Amino acid sequence: MNINELQEEIENLILSKREDDYWDFKEKHHANTADLLHDIICMANNRADRDAYIIYGVVDKTGNIVGVEADPGRRNQQEIINQLKSKNFVSGIRPRIELRTLNIQDHEIDVLIVKNTSDTPYYLIEDYKDQGRIVRAYHIYTRVCDTNTDIDKSADIDHTEYLWKKRFGLTTVPLERFIKKLKNKEEWIKKENFHYSKYNPEYTIVFDDEEDDERGKPEFYAYAMCNSSVNYGYVNIKYFETRLYGCRIVTLDSGRFMTTVPEWGFLKFDKYKMDITYSFKYYLKSGISYMLHKFLLREDSEEAKYACERFYEVILIFKDEREKDDFVSFIYGKKEEMIKRVEQIPEEYGWIEAENKRSRDEIIKRLKAGRVLNEMLVEFRNDYSHV
Repeated sequence: MNINELQEEIENLILSKREDDYWDFKEKHHANTADLLHDIICMANNRADRDAYIIYGVVDKTGNIVGVEADPGRRNQQEIINQLKSKNFVSGIRPRIELRTLNIQDHEIDVLIVKNTSDTPYYLIEDYKDQGRIVRAYHIYTRVCDTNTDIDKSADIDHTEYLWKKRFGLTTVPLERFIKKLKNKEEWIKKENFHYSKYNPEYTIVFDDEEDDERGKPEFYAYAMCNSSVNYGYVNIKYFETRLYGCRIVTLDSGRFMTTVPEWGFLKFDKYKMDITYSFKYYLKSGISYMLHKFLLREDSEEAKYACERFYEVILIFKDEREKDDFVSFIYGKKEEMIKRVEQIPEEYGWIEAENKRSRDEIIKRLKAGRVLNEMLVEFRNDYSHV
């Protein structure tokens, strides 16, 4: 999450004038380290299954912003990390935190972000005491609604059971567990036409050839490669024999680069004039197709990485659906500029061969549009980075 997204979320939480499962207001930084440790553990063990926030500089009962710029007990990120490192957590696994400072209503607000992980439950194996307050060893603390488990008690058995289930991946559906595994390439073992998780071999990634008349017909991005030959197939994600997800894949540049086939997007500037309708291809970083694209990229091959760089020149990559929609709206507001920039690209792509002139012209148009849209996506992000 970037700083602008965090600022927007924190401002909305402050406006709610209440606390809940994953956020807590503090007028000042903790004066007692045991209380700080207790609050961090409760947030790390929250049941909302997401990053949690301890927001300093906001009055908890009213939501009034008072700031921490004059707080004599203000701590920085390293001081908080050092406090966690010096405590005896089970298996030495400690909550992960990050401290961000925001400027809201002319005040500095510190936001202690307690990261969401599957290492729950976090708990101490040795008491920690400060000024009469004791964080108990082997006590499991959590947060339910706006209330932390009392420092001298342990969480109810059903809450404790949930935290252990979260550690063993039993609180999510198989596809969600697969997505987490997909981010760790080292976990996967490759066979001839499939990969399997070495820790959970019931999860497999299976590749199949495509058998139809279109299997060798390249889409426009293939012409950004050194060699435009392509081969299509399918990739299926399976849990035991159950298919969880599947999509088309394409092998580009004479086998040097394999990826999932991106989605189509369209800019219809005039529904009656096809010559000012533009097509583009894109991924969403939040989507499984993009995650598989990253998984399939051979980091050990310079040829594959070079082909991927050529691919990225004409393919758009959005953070999520919202950014895509906002960017499309941005382009509609600059349609004349976009069309002009596409037409001004001097390259003629003389090496492109196609079935006929119309097909060739459309391929060139899409390649040029992809380049211009990538340039304008950078401009869009720069223009809106301060909003």
